[in-house]
Amino acid sequence: MPNEDTLHGLNWNDIKFFLALVRQKRLTRVARTLGTTHVTVANRLSALEKALSVQLLAQSSEGYRLTKAGEQFFRHAEALERQLILGLERTEPGGSVQPKVRVGVTEGLGDNYLSPRIAAWLRGQAIDVDFISLPKSTSVTSREADISITLEKPRGEYVIRRLLTQYVLGVYASPEYVAAHGPMSSREALLGHPWIGYIESMLFAEELKYHYELATNLNFVFQSTSIRAQQQAARQGLGLSILPNYMALEDPQLQRVLPELCFVRQYWISTNRDLHRFEAVNLVWNFILECCRRDQALLFQVGGDSGSEATG
Repeated sequence: MPNEDTLHGLNWNDIKFFLALVRQKRLTRVARTLGTTHVTVANRLSALEKALSVQLLAQSSEGYRLTKAGEQFFRHAEALERQLILGLERTEPGGSVQPKVRVGVTEGLGDNYLSPRIAAWLRGQAIDVDFISLPKSTSVTSREADISITLEKPRGEYVIRRLLTQYVLGVYASPEYVAAHGPMSSREALLGHPWIGYIESMLFAEELKYHYELATNLNFVFQSTSIRAQQQAARQGLGLSILPNYMALEDPQLQRVLPELCFVRQYWISTNRDLHRFEAVNLVWNFILECCRRDQALLFQVGGDSGSEATG
C-alpha cells in the first residue's frame, strides 16, 4: 500500500505525462504536444511506475493501453488534475491567464453553425476556446474535449449529458442536375440516381447510415468522411446527397429534391461531472444550449409542406 514515502517520491510532471499518454496513446504524439522527445515521455512513465511499484500502461497495436492498476490510478490522477485546475481558477480570478475550454463537435454542426456564433460571442468574454471540428466524435471521458457534441447519446458514470437539439436532413442536388434529370416525385424515383455519401467502413456513428432508410444498394459515385466534401460534390452536379437542412436549404448552389422526405437526427452535449463546476465550462455550455434553443427554426426546419415525411 502506498505510504508517505511513496508520496514524497511522486513527481506531478510524471503524472502529467501519464495522463497525456493515456489520452493520446502514442509516445510521439505526446512528445509533440508537450514539446519534448519520445524518450523523455517513456522515461517519465517509467519513473512514475517505479515510484508506485506497479505497471500502469502496456503497449498494444493501437498504442498504450491502461492495465487494471492503471485504470484505478487514472481515475485518481484525473481527479487530481481537475482539482488543480479548479484551484487555479479560484485563486487567480483576476489573473492574466484566461481559462481555456476545449469544445469537440462533429464537422457539420461545428463548421456551419457553431464556429461563427462562438467566435462572435468570445469577443465579449474572458475565455479562450479550442474548437475541435472533425468528421468524428470526441469524448469527454478521455479528455479529448471539455465539452463534446455528438450524434450518439454519451455514456459514462461521470458524464453530464443533455439532448442539445434535433435536426433535419433532406435530399439535395445542384439546380443543373435537377434540370437535366427532370422531376423526382417519389422515393422510388431517387433510387436509380448516382449518390454522394459517407465511406461506410469509416463511419464514426450509426446515426449517419440514413441512406439505408432509402435502400441498401444505392449507386455511390463519390464518398467522403467529410460532410463538407459531400456538399461540394453535390454542388458540382455529381448526383444526389443527403445533407442537413441548416447547411443546404439556403445554399444557392443546391436544390431540395422531394422536399417532403426528411431524415431526423439528434445532437447531444456532454461534459465531465467535475468539469461542469468550472465557471468557464459552464459559460460555454450555457451559451451553446441557448444558441440551439433560440435557433430551433433553423436547426429543425423541415423545408417542405406540412405533410413532410420524417424518418429516423
